[in-house]
Amino acid sequence: VLLLQAVLVFAWQPRLSYGLEWGYTGTFLRTYQYNYNYSAGSRINEKDAVWWYYSNGSVLANIGADVSSTLNLSVYSGLLGVYSRRWMIPVELRARWCPSGNDSSGLITHAGVAATFPTSVLQQTSFRALAGGGYRAHVYKHISVDFILSVNLTTDHDRIKDPDTGAYVSQTQITSNNSQYWGINLSAAINF
Repeated sequence: VLLLQAVLVFAWQPRLSYGLEWGYTGTFLRTYQYNYNYSAGSRINEKDAVWWYYSNGSVLANIGADVSSTLNLSVYSGLLGVYSRRWMIPVELRARWCPSGNDSSGLITHAGVAATFPTSVLQQTSFRALAGGGYRAHVYKHISVDFILSVNLTTDHDRIKDPDTGAYVSQTQITSNNSQYWGINLSAAINF
């Protein structure tokens, strides 16, 4: 039995894949929770949900493996816009499932989770999750183009301004600083 399992493990050779993805994200909801001491010495506990619309883009590259004829696991990274002057570098693990097969045209679904690293002054790692579906157009052999619509949630840590002075609140004065951005993403990807 062990010999049979070893043969199966060594016989399984997943096909490597790689690709590029370009996307447009429309962020429609921002929620936040702040708790901090400000210049007057008082503590402020602030939370809110703001419905607004903000456009952003993304450019991602991926490398992965077809772990079965219908499932691909890939690692994505690149540049991701979250909101005004806020860009992040995600390192994302994404699963793509193609019911008609990885090398066939048809429906595609995906889900992913990522650690995101800001490119600006706040260097706190955040979290991102997304799920969606779309259509895969098989072009030639192992080349395909995906058109994907997904919902995503990106967490972040904002720079908080003191309500009296307008200066940024020092990290030592902040107890809690969390914000969440909900968006719809429309993207096109080419896979090899």
